[in-house]
Amino acid sequence: MMDLDRFEVIKRGLTADVVRLLMERYGWSEEKAISEFMLSRVYGCLQDEETKVWHYGPLQLAELYEDERSGNLYWPEVA
Repeated sequence: MMDLDRFEVIKRGLTADVVRLLMERYGWSEEKAISEFMLSRVYGCLQDEETKVWHYGPLQLAELYEDERSGNLYWPEVA
């Protein structure tokens, strides 16, 4: 299990990067991008270290979020 402080830093960095990508892709404000992402299943899984979703990069997380929005969420293997 990862140190909790280190996990928080990783999680916050990934979230900020995904929010930035969603703002660029959808033209959303920062507030809307944060709100939309935080309501997603992808974000929920990112919050749980045991899911290993934090292994994905921001681009892949943004794509998973888009897949979730379209109803086609598929979790790739984590190496």
